[in-house]
Amino acid sequence: MALAAAWALVQTIGWPIKTSLYPRAVGIPLFLLAVAETLLSLRRGEEKDDGEALDVALSQDVSPDVAARRTAAVIAWIGGFYVAIILIGFPRAIPLFVFGYLRIQGKESWALSILLAALAWLGFDLLFVRLLHTPFADGMLWRF
Repeated sequence: MALAAAWALVQTIGWPIKTSLYPRAVGIPLFLLAVAETLLSLRRGEEKDDGEALDVALSQDVSPDVAARRTAAVIAWIGGFYVAIILIGFPRAIPLFVFGYLRIQGKESWALSILLAALAWLGFDLLFVRLLHTPFADGMLWRF
């Protein structure tokens, strides 16, 4: 990983700053962490680990019917968010999704749902629209 990160950083030397910002923002920490991990692994040497590997089991006490319903609900929420992005645009879909999820799925109060949706919209707008000036396409409903 350290070699891949170093190669990526060398490749960006002649690039303009706007083009090379993302590869460098990812490559520099990746390089430093990979070198640190390599040095720690070399210093540690060969350690015998007789402990058992952790077995990841997501859930054992949920019936398959409940798990299937929950999975379908998650897929439906993700699909609905995607459709909302296409129809009304990303900036408008964020508060709508947060409000809908909290109110319908989370069964939260109207006040909390509205407050958190407004905070989600405000945080998104401040960060991506005003600070980073990220252009977002209008939804299909606004184009027509």
